This record gives sequence, structure tokens and C-alpha cells, in this order.
Amino acid sequence: MGKIISVVIPKGGVGKTITAINLAYALAKNKKRTLLIDVDSSGQCASALGFSEQNIKGDLLDVLSFNKSFKSVIHKTENPNLDFIPMRKLSYNDEKRLANLSSRESLLSDLMGSEVYGYNYVIFDCPPTLIGTTTNVLIASDSVIIPVKPAKFSLNEVERIMEHITYIREHYNEKLEIEGILITMYEYNTKVAFRIKKELMLRYPNFMFKTSIPKNIQVSESTFLGKPVIAVNPTAKASIAYMNLAQEIMDKSSFNSMKVG
Repeated sequence: MGKIISVVIPKGGVGKTITAINLAYALAKNKKRTLLIDVDSSGQCASALGFSEQNIKGDLLDVLSFNKSFKSVIHKTENPNLDFIPMRKLSYNDEKRLANLSSRESLLSDLMGSEVYGYNYVIFDCPPTLIGTTTNVLIASDSVIIPVKPAKFSLNEVERIMEHITYIREHYNEKLEIEGILITMYEYNTKVAFRIKKELMLRYPNFMFKTSIPKNIQVSESTFLGKPVIAVNPTAKASIAYMNLAQEIMDKSSFNSMKVG
């Protein structure tokens, strides 16, 4: 069985979805069989990968509602190594139904079963909340990536997710690890970005990724084309950074495998 990684922070606008999409694509580009699963009710992953409502044959809510099997909602993408389970943009009533379903904390973990065994990596894009589906995902995950935009309230949000990870470990999933804290939308020439990065390194020296994702207009442009930035422009600064991030994660996985062996 491969590694299940959730991308989580209880805050929007930090590049969480962009990170999940481009990391999944980068791993697939490295010939790792990868499954990207959208758990966010805004359903942004689908449009960023070029899917429309018309060509979605089923989504994660269908699985959690026991209307469709996990396997039946797996969609192929343009990259042969990248598969995708979407989440449609949910109505108010659907969001209520999702909240009710996710109150059973181990539901997602139970439904995934053996379907994920054929993948090297499973990447979850989580909603910007801690309760409900995020808790479901953390119970099913091996590790967590925490994306952080260098801004005023970022440190508070990192502290909140750290506390929640501790709670999940103590009550549901003792093997849950922190894959790393990832700085996104980083502007190298600003004092605020430098200050936040320095503070994060002081507080969490063992959890910081070496890679930071630079602020890059080509990331935004790629979403309008319905493709990851790596697919649109592999030489863009953000593309190179996401490829470096994937390499960090693959190197860590290989090192841990050698330790187990």
C-alpha cells in the first residue's frame, strides 16, 4: 500500500487546492501512480483539472452516501499516472447531508478499503475546516502537509491544525505524521514573508519543507486553462518548486522504507 497524504489548514486562500493538484501531478510525472481526491465542497479540483459537471460520472459524496462504489467514481486524467475522485460543487442541502454523513468519523477510511492499494500516493484536498470531512480524512491518512501563506494570522492557523493532529493521534490514528509545513505564495523580497518563514522555522524546525512555493502569476493563469501549472509551463518557478516538493516527499518515503527494511 502507498502513502496517503492530506493537505490541510483551517484557512482559505493559502494555495491548499493548488498545492494538492500540482503535487499530485508532479508525483504522477515522476511515474508514481497517484490518486487525487477532492473533499472540499467548493469542488475546485475538477475545474482546475479540466473537468466539467457534464463529464463527472460520480463524486465523493456519492461514495459517502452509498450511492456509488469508490472504484466507480475514479476518473482518468490526461496524465496516465494520475487518477482523480472529484467533489461536485455542493448545494446547501448537499452540504448538510455531507456534514451528517461525516459525523461518523471512520466512514471514509472504511469505504476506501483496498481500492487505494494500487497507488503509490493518495493526495486529499481538504476543506478549510477542522471538523467533519477533515477529521474523516485525517483518520484515513498517513501524513499531513500544512500549506502556509506568509501572512499575519498564519501562525495561529498552524497552531490550530497541530493541536487537531494531536487530538486525532490520541483518539483515532496514532500513526498520523506531519509530512511537512509548506510555505506557499512566498515573496522573497518582502519583510513579512521573511519574518513568518523565520518564525515558523524557530517554532517547527523539524517539520519545515526545504522547498517553498513562490508567488507566481502563471499558477493563476493555469487554472483558467483547466490544467496544473506544471502541465502548462514546466519551467515556471512554481512548477519547478512543486517538482522539488514531490522529490522531497519521494526521498522521505524511500528513506523510511529503508529504515523499515
